Amino acid sequence: MVTLGMIAIGALLVGGLVYMLITGIAAFKGTWRTWAAGRSMYMFGKNNYLGFFGLYLQLLVVVAILLTIWGELGADWITGEVMALILTPFMLLAFACCFRLPRFLLPQWYKDWLDRGANKDEVRKPEYSSPFTWLRRGSNAHR
Repeated sequence: MVTLGMIAIGALLVGGLVYMLITGIAAFKGTWRTWAAGRSMYMFGKNNYLGFFGLYLQLLVVVAILLTIWGELGADWITGEVMALILTPFMLLAFACCFRLPRFLLPQWYKDWLDRGANKDEVRKPEYSSPFTWLRRGSNAHR
């Protein structure tokens, strides 16, 4: 019974990570933009940067997994303190999505949108309503 529970929790974690990766990529590519118009209780700044959270959190997760695997394979220099030092910048980057990301970490569509005044109606169009539209859309959808 414990093994089944561990498998279920692992599947939920993997599913959550895949969902965050899909939404982060869709937000970065600009195929999903409606999140930029919304407000969230986790948002502290004037504009919303939380759409990029899934993408930047993936960096933290991937580096943590790689360090853990490397440490288990026998790298003696990987200790708890070293992992904390390596992972801290990635944690800060993911946490910065609540406040404001530096301009060089933003995609071009978001920078252009901010420069035009961040009109919320501009990103509320139906074609930007779901992070999964780029999965459903055919290759000739722009015609």
